Amino acid sequence: MKFKVLVSLLLVGCVILFGFIFAIVKVKQQKEDRKQLIDEFLSRNDSPPPPIPRTEEIPDEIRQKFAAVPEIPEKPTIIAELVQGGYPETVEFSPTNPYLVVSRTSDKNSEDDIRLWDINNPVTPLAVFRGDSVSFSPDGKRLAISDLGNIDGRVKLWDIATEQFVSSLRVVALDAVFSPDNKLLALSSSGLLLWNVSNPTAPVEAIKLERKNIEKEHTFSADGKLMATVESRTDTVNIWEINGNQVIKKSSINVIDGKVGWIEAMQFLPNPKNPILAIADNDEDIRLYYPPDWQNYNTIPAGNVNDLAFTPDGKTIISAGTNELKIWSVRNGNRIASIEGYSSWVNCVDVSADGKFVAAGGNDGVIRVWDIANYLPKKQEITQNIVVPIYFLPTNRLPQKDISEKIDKILKDLQTFFTDEIQRHGFGRKTFDFEKNSDGSAKVYLFESKTTDEYYDEDTRSRVLNEIEQHFELSNNFYFIIVYKSTEKKSIKNRYTLSDLENIEKSIQDMTRSLRDYIFRERQGGDIVVRTPLNGYSKHGLAAKFGDAFGLNRDYRHPSYLMSYGRQSKHLSKSSAAWLSRSRFFNTEMTFFDDKTIIETLSPSKGKVRFKVEDADGIYQVRLLAKPINKNHPSGFQMKIDPAENQTAWEKLYKGKYYTLHDALTLRGEKKATVELDYPKFVDNLIELHVIDGHGNRVYVIKRIDNSVTSFLRRIFN
Repeated sequence: MKFKVLVSLLLVGCVILFGFIFAIVKVKQQKEDRKQLIDEFLSRNDSPPPPIPRTEEIPDEIRQKFAAVPEIPEKPTIIAELVQGGYPETVEFSPTNPYLVVSRTSDKNSEDDIRLWDINNPVTPLAVFRGDSVSFSPDGKRLAISDLGNIDGRVKLWDIATEQFVSSLRVVALDAVFSPDNKLLALSSSGLLLWNVSNPTAPVEAIKLERKNIEKEHTFSADGKLMATVESRTDTVNIWEINGNQVIKKSSINVIDGKVGWIEAMQFLPNPKNPILAIADNDEDIRLYYPPDWQNYNTIPAGNVNDLAFTPDGKTIISAGTNELKIWSVRNGNRIASIEGYSSWVNCVDVSADGKFVAAGGNDGVIRVWDIANYLPKKQEITQNIVVPIYFLPTNRLPQKDISEKIDKILKDLQTFFTDEIQRHGFGRKTFDFEKNSDGSAKVYLFESKTTDEYYDEDTRSRVLNEIEQHFELSNNFYFIIVYKSTEKKSIKNRYTLSDLENIEKSIQDMTRSLRDYIFRERQGGDIVVRTPLNGYSKHGLAAKFGDAFGLNRDYRHPSYLMSYGRQSKHLSKSSAAWLSRSRFFNTEMTFFDDKTIIETLSPSKGKVRFKVEDADGIYQVRLLAKPINKNHPSGFQMKIDPAENQTAWEKLYKGKYYTLHDALTLRGEKKATVELDYPKFVDNLIELHVIDGHGNRVYVIKRIDNSVTSFLRRIFN
């Protein structure tokens, strides 16, 4: 009997075990299927039909009402590829000859780590050396080469014209850098050491300060009055003032601040009157330190930076990092362009003295020299943080009558709406700006598409933006795009079934969960794509679309709130007005930078979720967003007149679909704050926390809020 019971229990256990295994395999297969579907969805490639030329020319009197679309900017071109070998570590242009480049490889097995190149002859270097560092003299006549591998480890001066060494300094040094006046040579040796090289054939020691650390990575200000060094043990940056044969320590900068890290690169702004010091460490930022107190007032979110270089006009910084060169505005910290063409890390970068060329080397062992003479100035001229109106016209259509005047009126009406609403809440008379003609009317660009309007009936936004982004910089501006739509009704074949879309949504949710706790910087630019006729949109409907592009979110807390998208939505909530009052688009005259935002989850209190938020730019507002899944619609949700229809619309179209504003807290620019927000009920377990700082920078983070039972069950199943 006992045996039969035991066998029965074993059989039941096997059935349960195999059922459990079957369930796991099935769930895993469903995830794989969803992954395959979303990969197909995200990688879908719309190959547009062959361009169809315009069938009827646009009359001149109509065309002149519009602005011409900018030509596609010429991309930087490679004018030379110098095969350095190994891993190029430094690259430098001659200060007097833009065609002369010296580079160094970090390779212990190489006998010619240093190579001098003429980029007009990229096949064979002019000279090769063994050494650990190299730099040009300011007159471009000599090279200073340090070589620790040499028996006596001396620093030598090499004359480029005679192709001979002219002197040797009896000192061991990691690197050697000339001062801008060509009189001093700064050496990375024990303490602080500078030699007088006014007579290059007979250099003499000029200044020596005994210190515990090696002062390395010397960089001079443009006038040579200041010098920055890095202490070898602590990575503290020291600022020195040079006056004749005296060197005075002016300041010390603790860049690493107790963290595990190191200085990657630093350089002074090439402006003697404002010698800002740019420092990049391994913390994925470029920090700008300002005299005379040498405080870090601004930060550029550059990501991984291995090296950096200012352009000669001081307007931009070029950073070398992962797979590309990034170009940043010094005035506001915005990324204005990038140069691609690298398969891996880019280790070093420099800009020629005339600003026409950029040289950079990557892990593939090649120094690439780019011509940026016609590229960078056009990128620098782009106005940022304004609304750019574009009229998108298919080739089989003519512009509608008075469309430019209608767009102008819409923009001015929206300006007035936001001005009145922001002022009503006590935040001053602020609004966005848009591109204008000399008479103050909207500057509307006439964008003539590649083909006829049928092509743009499906996937309108993506297909329109694919064409527009070739001519316009989409990252830092807001594009109001009006697409000419035929009044003819056409059936559009859906590419994906409802089941496919549901699976895609589930996959996106899985992806979102995997990205929780990662802080995302939101791009400042945006776009709105609408179709004609424009009279089909109400003023408040368009205002809500603009609000969404400015960083506002759906808000069902009251039916009168603009972001509820309802029939009665006519006003900004106070929290939305406060948010917009700090937006870059509503403060175009301000200078903007972006320091890092830190968000830490704290233990919840009764009915509250708590976070610790830090931002050196000052915290202005924190918003909590969640997807409501309650059975009955929120009180602010009023899409339909009939209550029953309104409830049906909620259950079928909106419930659990969109992140909506649940609570918001406006602060007074505190750099550190503990934030308590209402605990959201009837939502899924993922929330988004959005933060806008005093400079209008926006970030958000995805957080999971679990009650104890849910958390316990999840741990079991995981």
